[in-house]
Amino acid sequence: MKAIHLLTCTTLALAAAGAQADQSYTFDTGAQGVTVTDGGSATWQAGGYLSITDVSDADMLLHLPATALGDWSSYLGGSFSFDARNLNNESPDWAPFGELTLTGSAGSVMLDIVAANQPPADGSWHRYAVALDNATWGGNLAAVLANVTDVTLKVEFHAGVTEVAGIDNIAVTAVPEPQSAWMMAAGLAALCAGASALSGKRQGLVRRSRQG
Repeated sequence: MKAIHLLTCTTLALAAAGAQADQSYTFDTGAQGVTVTDGGSATWQAGGYLSITDVSDADMLLHLPATALGDWSSYLGGSFSFDARNLNNESPDWAPFGELTLTGSAGSVMLDIVAANQPPADGSWHRYAVALDNATWGGNLAAVLANVTDVTLKVEFHAGVTEVAGIDNIAVTAVPEPQSAWMMAAGLAALCAGASALSGKRQGLVRRSRQG
């Protein structure tokens, strides 16, 4: 029983440790390590978002921080999403807006995850999302996710050098655990606790028996 108890609890602990945490960039108190290169200049706004101003003919590229990179295998089947707002009501006439590029040791994959004419000049926030799966990206996605070295999002939405883009709530989400898996994990945790209690009780009985 003791051996089974140790094996079960160890398995449960390893399963919990192996779960990939979701990434969330809400910019409530700062830029959270997110940077912008090429044609843009990013400013953190106290309202809890980034404003990215076009400063040259180069496309504005947003980069996730280096600390967010590495093994993204657990995100296969998950999703990438972000919110955007047209802050100065410029015409959204630059189609590459929303190009997401994932670069890794196995190469790069790129997908334009946003439809044309976005974000609209309506003063509102809009959410854009894409599944991180082979059906959407192609068969090389899993190999790239095994060791991600760069993640860029193109936020240039206007053909001129005048637009200001608002970016918020960037999220990278792993596959949700099925309800049954959570129930099984809870059951295993209860089993571990019960086995520990039973082991302690037996040890107490053995001590009393020897003392008698």
